[in-house]
Amino acid sequence: MTDLDLLKRFREDTPAPTPEALAAAREQLLTPPPRLATTSPEVVRGSARERTRSFVGRPRVLLAGAMALALAGGFLVADVVTRDGASPAGTVANASTFLADAATASNADPDDPIPPGQFLQISYRTARLTPLGDNPSLRATQYGEKTTWIASDHKPPYVSTSSFMTRVEFASPEARELARTKAPYLFHPMKPSVSLNSCPTVGTETGIVIRGPKPCEPSWENTTYEFLAAQPRDPDLLLAALRKNPPVPAPDFVAWRRIGSVLSTGLVPADLRAALYEAARKIPGIKLLDEVVTVDGRRARVIGRDGDGYRDDLLIAETGGQFLGRRTVVTKDGPPDINGAPEPSLQRGDILYSAIATTRITSTPPPSK
Repeated sequence: MTDLDLLKRFREDTPAPTPEALAAAREQLLTPPPRLATTSPEVVRGSARERTRSFVGRPRVLLAGAMALALAGGFLVADVVTRDGASPAGTVANASTFLADAATASNADPDDPIPPGQFLQISYRTARLTPLGDNPSLRATQYGEKTTWIASDHKPPYVSTSSFMTRVEFASPEARELARTKAPYLFHPMKPSVSLNSCPTVGTETGIVIRGPKPCEPSWENTTYEFLAAQPRDPDLLLAALRKNPPVPAPDFVAWRRIGSVLSTGLVPADLRAALYEAARKIPGIKLLDEVVTVDGRRARVIGRDGDGYRDDLLIAETGGQFLGRRTVVTKDGPPDINGAPEPSLQRGDILYSAIATTRITSTPPPSK
């Protein structure tokens, strides 16, 4: 008899738990372990908390989760860069419950302040699929980076290092050859360059300069500490603010995108992060998907919302309520491009865009050149 046979026998012989037993078990799993002290000079935001969870809370959660998933029929881990292996939307658990738990955890665990003379370092790692032809073998993936340093007084100018494209991977030799004439810029990746942002706003895009009559005007996409402080913490009022003045006639779509964008900045305090999760619960069509592993090895749950051939995902830590990143996933073969025409090179499960965010407090100053 194999281990799988034993698990099947165990499932058949075990009576279904009562709702009371499930609630008690869930409460035990979600109860945070005691904190551990840290003396590290380089403090990642929440690092002491994360180390505590890694050594105390994590084995308990993983063991229980692994058993439950084994009994249910399997465990799936997906990379967030090239293909999405998460379960179909709506088959895992309730998104509203997960977001409520993430909000509670965020409210209970405020972020560490930036000590005088130190910096909040915010880093993004992005990946974009670039179609080059009419089939999946004719495309490239562009990787970008951006890191911004915020001083303890939160005042600009802010130093950033960024590159829209640090490296490129081609899906095939044919794609590489086609790019020589169709997209020659793909052969000129650049190292991150240092820039000085005198605006009070902080955005997430790599290598993009905001232009227009009001380039320094705060928004959900290019925010400031003052902008965030002025936002309501009441979820209904906050959702109304997120839906306000949408650039397209789809306020729920815009609100969902704005939540991902502002959380990606790394500036959102814990109480507003909790309020954003509570506001997200009220947006129709959100669904909880399976666990994924980000490119930097962190485990996240995916909250997704479908659009026209695409799904916009938020990646949130399994415990603790930390926001880890966002991505756009193709949900049908040949989805429409920006002009509405089919994009035959894209297939269901392709990750069109991903941005993984990390923040830490550091005493190392930003580069000067």
